[in-house]
Amino acid sequence: MFRIDLLPAEYGDAIWIEYGERRRIHRLLIDCGTAAVYPRIRERILALPEGQRHFELLLVTHVDLDHIGGALALLRESASLGVSFGEIWFNGYMHLSPGGVVPAATDDDTLGPLQGEELSDLIVANGRQRWNALLQGGALVVPDAGPLPLFTLPGGMRLTLLSPRQEQLDALRPVWDAACRKAGIVPGVAADDDGRRLDEVDAEQESDDLLGDPDPEQLAARPYKADRARPNGSSIALLAEYSGRRALLTGDAFAEVLLASLARLPGNGGDRCAVDACKLSHHGSRGNTSSALVRALQCRDWLVSSNGKQFRHPDGEAIARVLRDGGGDVRLHFNYRSEFNEMWSSTALQRRYRYAASYPASDAAGVRLDLSRRRVR
Repeated sequence: MFRIDLLPAEYGDAIWIEYGERRRIHRLLIDCGTAAVYPRIRERILALPEGQRHFELLLVTHVDLDHIGGALALLRESASLGVSFGEIWFNGYMHLSPGGVVPAATDDDTLGPLQGEELSDLIVANGRQRWNALLQGGALVVPDAGPLPLFTLPGGMRLTLLSPRQEQLDALRPVWDAACRKAGIVPGVAADDDGRRLDEVDAEQESDDLLGDPDPEQLAARPYKADRARPNGSSIALLAEYSGRRALLTGDAFAEVLLASLARLPGNGGDRCAVDACKLSHHGSRGNTSSALVRALQCRDWLVSSNGKQFRHPDGEAIARVLRDGGGDVRLHFNYRSEFNEMWSSTALQRRYRYAASYPASDAAGVRLDLSRRRVR
């Protein structure tokens, strides 16, 4: 079993993954959307038998509100829910400097205002020893040279780290304190103000002709402008592998960082890197899905997590690049049906560009991709 559920996370990510055998299912959770999304995650956790509310890994990819908000609520309630975590991965303030590690316990056990604020405190409360434990408390960062970091979770799930590099962590450090406040992780603010944002601003929206079907060739041909938002650059991205299946889980990572890491994967001889599924970085933003990145992948199933709120994702350019450069016979999976992705349901477009688009039955349904019986092309 290898299932990926893109939960309905508004304009963020909340990815619930199950793998293993029927008699022993393992789980990991990547981000938890905004605070408003948390009740859905809570309901799903409570639906599990009490003895099965364990996650091998809780990964918070970076400090953007639409990834971290629900994680704060989950960690606050974890004890009362009977939830446990084998590992909790998150790069706190101490990890932004080379060689930084989770600080040892002290008498007052205070982490300080620049060390992740509430999230860091909550991780410690859930078990300091679990924080980036496979790295002995160190940072999740891609080295400049040598093999990419590879981790194996209980049950056999292999995770290869693809992002961030140290330069992305260096860039985030000067704005960490302000970013945490805007993300709502100053104690007492997170629960009250779910509308604060980081210093993340998408490129100015270009007007599209919405009166008819979009023109993928025209959209894909628009100049590519790479994302430069520092919180996005710090995002943790992984290649997840289990039972011969592979999924690219990108967070909001930069396309250029992902591309460089993919080229370093063992056995990559310059051809397209074969994966079964790819979650589009930054919810399908035009600045995080380059044609070069799409051409570097041999992938059939492409996942988009966004209801279009805030930044109108997914951008047409990102989807068009997948259709033009993805090699044909691709499938788009949206976890919402919205005015910003509805145009890709066009039968004429699907026939012409040899793709299929799927949408959930309702906004509360999300989307599930079962990789258990899929094979890489």
